[in-house]
Amino acid sequence: MYHKIHPNSPTMWWVKVNDFYRQMVELSSKEVVFLKDYDPENSNHVVITFDGVYKNVLEYALPILKKFNYPFELFITSDYIGLDNEFDSIEPNAPFTTINELKELVQGGGRLQWHTKTHINLKTVQDSKIIENELQIPAEIRALDDNGFDWFAYPHGEYNDTVLNLVKQKFKGAVSCNQGNDIDKYVFNRITVVNNTTFKKEKVSCIIASYNYGDYLIDAVESVLKQTIVPDEILISDDCSNDDTQLIAENYVKNYPNLIKYNRNSTNLGIVEHFNKAISLTEHEYVFFLGADNRVLSNYVEECCIVLDRDIKNAIAYTDYVFFGARAEEAYNKIKEEFKTDADSEGIYKVNFPVFDDFEKLKKHLTEINFIHGSSMYKRSAFIKAGGYKTSEKAEDYNLFKRIIEVGFKAEKAKNTFLEYRQHSLYQANNFYSVYKKMEFYKENLNRYVNNKTAFEKSKFYRFAYLMFKTKSFLSKNYNNPRKIFRKIKDKIFK
Repeated sequence: MYHKIHPNSPTMWWVKVNDFYRQMVELSSKEVVFLKDYDPENSNHVVITFDGVYKNVLEYALPILKKFNYPFELFITSDYIGLDNEFDSIEPNAPFTTINELKELVQGGGRLQWHTKTHINLKTVQDSKIIENELQIPAEIRALDDNGFDWFAYPHGEYNDTVLNLVKQKFKGAVSCNQGNDIDKYVFNRITVVNNTTFKKEKVSCIIASYNYGDYLIDAVESVLKQTIVPDEILISDDCSNDDTQLIAENYVKNYPNLIKYNRNSTNLGIVEHFNKAISLTEHEYVFFLGADNRVLSNYVEECCIVLDRDIKNAIAYTDYVFFGARAEEAYNKIKEEFKTDADSEGIYKVNFPVFDDFEKLKKHLTEINFIHGSSMYKRSAFIKAGGYKTSEKAEDYNLFKRIIEVGFKAEKAKNTFLEYRQHSLYQANNFYSVYKKMEFYKENLNRYVNNKTAFEKSKFYRFAYLMFKTKSFLSKNYNNPRKIFRKIKDKIFK
């Protein structure tokens, strides 16, 4: 159950747009249905409901709901249509939808349901005439939705026996939020959704592996921070670099202490040992590596999680990738023709990998050629069962993913995203871009330092500490000259 969706969240009843989007992504593995189709015994069924209904639901929630093609229920209170919540002295002001805006919500996939005329707490009412009046839907309101008004939401989530009996006579079902249960369709309980509510199956760990890729590390980290669904933890794992990888990584840890961790190996371990160690330093079920010289599209985590959530047997979510950088064409020319697409005018070369509906075909194809790149997202449990990364004649990631498939897990392609695979060499054009990014990084940190220093110098604590320092210095120099000390005190008092 939602009330308001907005970029800001002044109270618990306002869910931020970013959190709402995340929650809708997390429901993608569920079957979102209307109340009339809801089966309480089907753990995969979900109903999205809004009470109010506030204008910000139209402005911010509807575009997201339409993106996912989710149906949703709208419980309206007729006396407040086109007005605002001025009656609620605790809540910030928020306008309700107008008649035309309700029509727009219906056209966008919503279904109107009833929430009384005045939002009175019916639990305190015994007079059946008052209750019946609140349950009566005006003809002009009912005409807004030919498929709606079969369900009722108890104001404040509460009711008494008289209310319950009258609701059973007039509606096909009803919902509460605290007094009901999960069995009786006339008192279905709902979850009150707030910003930190989550419906996700698993959390995500991102490992950014670097060995002397400090020139590109900022680009890689920023691409992860800009995800529509940001991973739950990011580990920058440094295989004993001798460039500025450590300086950059530690600065990110300082700025994102609850999200980013840093590991530096005391000696260079090489890919297999380094990757296995990095995995051991993270904790979540969904994992993906990102080379510090690469980037991911902003919906990468979102789309890969959808694939892994979709089927318990899916252990790998692989994607297409694009080559970019000065040596992109050279790398692209080595790709098999069946995977190539036309390069665009900007010199970005996309590699398309196949989609398999049949597991045996996928398994056979993988024995012949690798089409699962090393930044594919996979399940930790499958990684453990397959025995982790091992030294082999072929690429370590290919060897791992092939073993994961061989022990019975499935791989599925996340079709709407891709990895950005940098092709670089010293003194090439994209290196100058990386230098520019580093200059911006250091400039931003310098500005942050200067701003913090200025703010500190204006603080009461600093002024008091500075006064104590000046006083101590003066007394140390003039402790044997009490007249001078007295004059100084006198000047300060009577100036």
